[in-house]
Amino acid sequence: MCPPQTHFRKATAVSPSSSRSFVFRFSLLAVCAVSFLSAASAQSNDTIPRALQKQIPAIIDYLNEHDCRTVGVLKFRIKKGNDKLSDSVGPLNSLIADRLEVGLILANPFDEQRQLNIIKDASTQVGRIGDATHLTQAGRNAFFDKSFDLSWGKQRSKADAFLTGIVQVHPDGRNVSIGVLAFRRGADGLQRACDVVQAKLDASTLGELGESFVLRGAFDGGTFDGSSSDDRDPETVHKEQTKQREKREQTAVEEAVKVKTKDSRFPLNDSAAPLKLEILYDGQPVAIETRDGRAFVQEPQQGQKVELAIVRSSNTSGRLGVVLKVNGENTLYRQTVSDLECAKWILSPEHVRTVVRGYQIDGTNEMESFAVLSQEASAQRAMDYGRHVGQIQVTVFKEEDLKLADDLPPVIPDEDEEDLVAMLRGIQPRKTPQNLSALKHQLRLAGKEEPETRGLIVQDKVAKNEIEIVSFTPDPTPVMSATITYYQAD
Repeated sequence: MCPPQTHFRKATAVSPSSSRSFVFRFSLLAVCAVSFLSAASAQSNDTIPRALQKQIPAIIDYLNEHDCRTVGVLKFRIKKGNDKLSDSVGPLNSLIADRLEVGLILANPFDEQRQLNIIKDASTQVGRIGDATHLTQAGRNAFFDKSFDLSWGKQRSKADAFLTGIVQVHPDGRNVSIGVLAFRRGADGLQRACDVVQAKLDASTLGELGESFVLRGAFDGGTFDGSSSDDRDPETVHKEQTKQREKREQTAVEEAVKVKTKDSRFPLNDSAAPLKLEILYDGQPVAIETRDGRAFVQEPQQGQKVELAIVRSSNTSGRLGVVLKVNGENTLYRQTVSDLECAKWILSPEHVRTVVRGYQIDGTNEMESFAVLSQEASAQRAMDYGRHVGQIQVTVFKEEDLKLADDLPPVIPDEDEEDLVAMLRGIQPRKTPQNLSALKHQLRLAGKEEPETRGLIVQDKVAKNEIEIVSFTPDPTPVMSATITYYQAD
């Protein structure tokens, strides 16, 4: 399933905000045979982006030590527990590469002796090279015959090295280890580019990993634990809200583990869920099958009309912001950023059902209908470095209570925090800047701008979508995430 058409309601684009130590063993007999072996006890409270950010200076040192000046970042592979390594677990396969690429740009030294040339969206450019794959030596050699567009300037350049990696989700479902790997022109095999990265999972990353959960009690009294704001000073209330948010994050991870172990129902089958999802082929609903804590639907056939309906449950209060992605692309504007950053469909008490028939085209009242690829085309996509993961994902956000926002003292982030926000966005300007300095400025400016809180309302028209812009600011922690797999490569 791919491309676009839609029916919608309000959409919003908003910006956010016990593991073990593993070492790598490389088997040069087969590609990237990397094993995470338990070593000493270690623990990290960092999320994946922050943990990666801390290792970027070491990655730059590694590249300079090996005289690698032009570098690209490729899609990562992910291993969940005892599952096989996969390049299509969820959007995180590509998002982690996007974020590392932006992080390298922001940390890139201006010293000409150490400055790197960063290939822009290397996975997309590499996807056009039919025989390129980092999983074999012959496939790795193919990366170095072509010239690539860079993230700034007009020149093209051949690569000296590429970065990729493996994310190992621990059996506990709460922590991950990440190995950043490099392969270089004229060198055999893959090498570790920095220390193994240890990180914890959070609610946003769960959805990016294709995991599912629902937060029960999220609509009791307007806050997670049922309490409400009173006449206390804003700073005290803010601290309590922060604690509640941390509690929700932890609960989301625990609930995702329970869904996998079947101790909790899959969100779309759970009466506590704020939303239901209907999948229709040629106007007929398709049964969603759940097994081993995951959801599946039969694969649509070429030429079938595909529609998705998001339906608000009666047990919710306030407005909901809903991100609906197909193949890792938002049905609003084909965005590939994190769900919090994405434009959102808005379901209000007055509007409980929206039918999405494709991808809304940015800046227009038009949409492009979903298309179902042929078996041959689908298989080809599954083997390349693209973002298509054979999944439908729905993530639900509550609306944030902004009553106290004006009374709180402003937060002035330091440079690392600003860069982390820009890194989380993981997107570069559409128009290529002339130089590195201009690119860094644009990335940081985009990262610290006020969030764009827009929503869309659509009238009941098929050929066109008359939209109304509304305002919606989501609470950063989603209250539900559900992933449905409709296609799996053989």
